[in-house]
Parts: sequence; structure tokens; C-alpha cells
Amino acid sequence: METDMTLEPSETKTHRIGSINTLRFIAAMFVLFYHITFVFYYAKTTHIDMPFFRGLFQYGYLGVELFFIISGFVISMSAENRNAYGFFKSRLGRLYPIFWVSVIITSLFILFGGNIINANITWTRFIANMTMIPQIMSQTYIDPSYWTLVVEIKFYFFILLLLLFKQFKRIESLSIGVSILITIGIFFFDLPMMWPSYFLAGIIFYKIYKHGLNNWRIFGLCNTFFISIYFALARIPNHEANFIGTDFKPTVIVLYVLLFYIIFLMISLDKFKIHNNKYINILGIITFPLYLLHQQISRILFTYSNINSIPLYTSITFTILFILIISFFIHRIFEKHGKIMIDKVLDKVTPRFIKDL
Repeated sequence: METDMTLEPSETKTHRIGSINTLRFIAAMFVLFYHITFVFYYAKTTHIDMPFFRGLFQYGYLGVELFFIISGFVISMSAENRNAYGFFKSRLGRLYPIFWVSVIITSLFILFGGNIINANITWTRFIANMTMIPQIMSQTYIDPSYWTLVVEIKFYFFILLLLLFKQFKRIESLSIGVSILITIGIFFFDLPMMWPSYFLAGIIFYKIYKHGLNNWRIFGLCNTFFISIYFALARIPNHEANFIGTDFKPTVIVLYVLLFYIIFLMISLDKFKIHNNKYINILGIITFPLYLLHQQISRILFTYSNINSIPLYTSITFTILFILIISFFIHRIFEKHGKIMIDKVLDKVTPRFIKDL
């Protein structure tokens, strides 16, 4: 999941960035192991069961929820000193270069190995996925993990509107107000709004980091926590239908979400400190390409290993190392240069009055 953090000399900020970079990497690996050890077994990508790891990472999908809280926090920080055009340009520059390269690499894997997992790629599907929203061309994601990007884009659009109408300074009040409306919707209208609470919580956590705790922010966190739990538990029947014979325990889900909130509250109050260094920074930076690449490519590599009777743990080790290494090189080769290229193009074609928005 993509986020934007700029290092600043403040020791407090260094600790906070190190903590968040660490969380980002843990969340990404949690999702990766969820697919490799849990989902792939039930999808019969591997015939070898790993009961211990399967149980350990059964709830790894909740790493996505943690990503959304992180996004709420760091995107609030990123947007605070930007105008609408600056925010829009920063999002395009951060997301699309890495995303395009990841789509190309995944498409090549599907082109040459997709037959073993019943996946295919066409020019129409490829082009549609390069937009990041393939539904606009009636196409599906080439990697199922891409669905979260559409959720992220909706949140970015919310931030963009606040900047465009010069209302960003009211983001906290608006966020808590939206959370109240969602709560009302839960009780009276059965609104299917599963994800906004995590972004709203991230915004509140950022305000706590900037200005400290008060009763209004405590109320906002309690409200978003209630919404998060409500929708997390509402997803249990769907999970159990997809993974027949597996129980998803409400208590475990509640404890995971509570843990996310507690950790972020500690970060916001500067009580959870991991000093940022070049290694922690790299782990945070490669999270976005790692997330984009991990699922479909891992399925192909894993299935190939099964067909050729490669030992399971050898396959796991190779697959994870391959995804980590290729994610690192995508960052080193494409991220910075891609952002510079997009910035130049946008600055050249965008009229002055739009730049001033």
C-alpha cells in the first residue's frame, strides 16, 4: 500500500516514521503470508498443508485494515501543506510509476505462466488495468490485491475535495462528523461502508500526534473503532463461505483491530518508538511494490513448484525472496525517475490557474 512520508530532522518525527515504516512492512508480510499459507491451500494452489502457519496467518487479511489506518495518518500529514494541485501531482507521481511497472511484470508472468493457474491476459485487460480502475473498461484485476487501490483512490478524492474547497483545516471535524453519519447509517439504513472508518481513524491519530488527546478525539476514535469492529465482524459469513470448514473467531478479529488502534495511539503519543534508519526505510519503501506483486506471481511460482515437486519450504523461501528482491529493484530503478517524469509532464501541460488551486 502506497504512502508518502518525507523525512525531517526532528527526532520525534524520525521515531514516528521508523515506527510506521515498520508497521507497513509487517502489514504487507502479514497479507503475503495469508495468501501463501492460507488462501493458496484452500484454493488448491498447494496440496501440502501447513497447519501451524495456516492458523497463524488465517487473519492476515486484516493487514489491509492496518494499511488503511496508515494511509489516513500519513496522507493527512502529506496533504497538510499542499494545495489541491500539489496533492494531486504527488499522488500520481507516487502511485502510477510503481503501479505501471508492477502491472507489466505481473502481466508477463501471466502471459508465460498463467495457464497453470487458469489466468489469462489480453491487450484490453492489460490496458484497463494500467488505469488502476479496470472496471471502467468492464475488465477484472489481473491481481486480486488491486481492489484496495480503488478504496485508496476514494480516500484521496475526499482529501482532494477538502483542499480544492479550502476546507482541509476542518478535516478532523468533518472526519468525526462522517463517522457519526456512518454510525447512524448502521443502525437505520444498513449502509455498506466497510472501509472509511480506518482512514478516519488515521486522520484522528494524526491530529492526536499534532495536538494531543482531548475528549473530542477520544470520542472520534471510539466511534471509528465501533464502526471498524461492526464491519469486520459482518464479513465473517463471507470468509467462512469462501473457506469452508474454517471458523473465523469474532474475539480474535476484535483483538487484532484493537491492537492496531492501540499501536497507533502509542505512535501518536510518541510512546512507540522505532528509530528510522536506511534499513527500516527500505522496508517501508518496498512495501507498495511488494503488495502489488505478491499474490498472482506467488500463485504462479507456487503452483509451478508443486507441479515439479519442489519442496514446500524451498518454494516458500524462494518465492518470498524473489518478491522482496524484485520490489527493491523496482523502487531503486523506477520510483524516483518515474515521479520526476510525471511531475514534469503535469507541470508542462497543466494551466497556471489549475496549479494555483
